Amino acid sequence: MAESEELISELRGALGHLSDLAYLENCPLAKRVQFIAQLPDVSRGQVLRRTLLLAIEALDPGPDSPPNSPEARPYQILRRYYVSKQTMTKISAGLDITERHAYRELRRGTEALAQILSDSELDADPGGSLEEKASSRAAKVREEVERLSGLNTQQMDLVEVITSAIESAQCLARKRGFEIRLQAETPGLQVATNRVMLRQAILNLLSHIVGVHQGGGLVVRLYRADRDALIECAYRPPAQPDRLDPEQPYRVAAELLDSLGIRWAREDAPNGMIRVTVRILLVREHTLLIVDDNPGLIRLFKRFLRHQPYAIYDAPDGAMALEMLERVRPEVVILDVMMAERDGWEILQTLRANGVDRSKTRVIVCSIINDPQLAAALGADAFLHKPVDRASLLQALGRVLSPTT
Repeated sequence: MAESEELISELRGALGHLSDLAYLENCPLAKRVQFIAQLPDVSRGQVLRRTLLLAIEALDPGPDSPPNSPEARPYQILRRYYVSKQTMTKISAGLDITERHAYRELRRGTEALAQILSDSELDADPGGSLEEKASSRAAKVREEVERLSGLNTQQMDLVEVITSAIESAQCLARKRGFEIRLQAETPGLQVATNRVMLRQAILNLLSHIVGVHQGGGLVVRLYRADRDALIECAYRPPAQPDRLDPEQPYRVAAELLDSLGIRWAREDAPNGMIRVTVRILLVREHTLLIVDDNPGLIRLFKRFLRHQPYAIYDAPDGAMALEMLERVRPEVVILDVMMAERDGWEILQTLRANGVDRSKTRVIVCSIINDPQLAAALGADAFLHKPVDRASLLQALGRVLSPTT
């Protein structure tokens, strides 16, 4: 019973943060559900969100059950409360029940979701109760989520993906007498998702927008807001739009984005415009300190790492390097050996002698003197022999930042 209550508590926490992928990646529920816990962090939040949405939909009794019927109420309340973010006052009024009754139904629905997520209940025999129906549908939910978790997630430059989608939609725009222009306000935005599905979702949105836009050129904005990348497009709809559900034109894109755990929104903007915004969690930046007295090499490494997820700092000598280590606390230090006054070996020894944790600050020695054995003996995590090409640099960084290293 205590374990069941713990699961329900973790489930409530995750449901309350459905739009916060950073929270979902590391929340207790993501570590409890075995097939999600085995995923890399960058995918775990997306898959958990999709799991919860699919599990909620698994409780839908179908169109033959009115929204306020006993079998439909748990599904309706879960969806309205956690997905649509309605207040319980509004929900209870809409279903013509008391708030107290609505909270009881919310508890009932949450318990059914817990049963879907519980590995021990996946093989339960189907029956007639809500909980038994949840168990009978759990295998299908898990099968779908495991399929989604196997999608080819890769790190990519978002500017390149959006540029590619715009190029495909440009022919439609030109037929209507205008151009689509990308306004990339923040270059080098790195995201991790399925490129094909993301590109198709953006292209589908652009296809609809181009087809109805009334006016001149169309601008797609791409910028950063905290830990997210935002893709934004405002367009002018027809004076007398079709009398459809306002979400209808975006349903294909919405399904694709939802499968990827990517949020989007449509809102009425000033002057009769409609704004569509897609919000994607950025790949976390790693902090990198380059210690080298050669400004040309520092510029070269920065060029190699352009559009990569690194916040780069540099120091020309040992004294500044030690100061920067205290102030910036980098995850990786690329350390030259041949420097004036104090060589890299001394800096490395000082670093390790001062108790700088290897699990928190990795050191890559980079030198024209080819001595990887000495570097390892003094506490380095990797060695690069100059001259260094881009591929070698990226491989070394990937190795030392790998969770298994």
